[in-house]
Amino acid sequence: MSIRLIAVDSGRSSTKVVTDGARDWFPSILGEYRDLKLERKMQRTDLVVGYAGQRYYVGDVAKDESVSGAQLMISSKAHMDTKIFVLTALHRVLPNKSAVFLVTGEPISNHQAGEKLRMKQLLLGSHEIAVNGETKQFDIVRCEVAAECATAGWAMRRPGRYHIVDCGSRTVNFATMENGRWIDRVSGSLDYGLETVQNISLSMFSRMTVAELSRRLGTLAPIVLIGGKASQLQEYFQQYTSDVEADEDAYYRNAQAFYELGVHALETAKA
Repeated sequence: MSIRLIAVDSGRSSTKVVTDGARDWFPSILGEYRDLKLERKMQRTDLVVGYAGQRYYVGDVAKDESVSGAQLMISSKAHMDTKIFVLTALHRVLPNKSAVFLVTGEPISNHQAGEKLRMKQLLLGSHEIAVNGETKQFDIVRCEVAAECATAGWAMRRPGRYHIVDCGSRTVNFATMENGRWIDRVSGSLDYGLETVQNISLSMFSRMTVAELSRRLGTLAPIVLIGGKASQLQEYFQQYTSDVEADEDAYYRNAQAFYELGVHALETAKA
């Protein structure tokens, strides 16, 4: 049986997917399905999803047409929304009846044994999901839960000491790396994000984040920014600490790192 490796970064703003030869994304918004009186021309990010006897809108159509359409901003990702987003991601890039090795992630603060177990229990096993009228079946035979941000630092394999900073919608993850190895003592998550802090500019968000990082870490090493807003945040971070760069693959960096971790796991198993 051939097993397909796929990485899914189920972010609070968008779900990113990387597999062999394919990348994809859609907004992480879920809401109730309802019949529309006015015809909508469905776009690639408008998804009607059926799972376990329920129908949902996912993506932009949920934002526009669901009364309950929203991004779930609770700290844990071990919940039904994540399951729907992950299975929808599989549906969009994998053939029907695929056996799947899935690598997904949790914020550093949640990367603990109990939370990883709950994620695996949520996702492992056989599933049937319909997206925009097409039904597919998947068997997730293996699931690994990586640490967001820290895994990205591992995959970069850069020499020296540096910080990876991932300013997300719900949290800011930061990982201190030393020659490609993360240092747990000076890595973690800040309990705010770009979509949870109200009425604040990117400039002041950057200032707040640099202030909190310097309080926790002391003198800052060079910073590599990842995440969807990395390039916009770079100029504001540089007002407070000069050695800052936005990663060239910032938007997909976590998902790509998850995929590389899966490749590494498969190669290690063969050795």
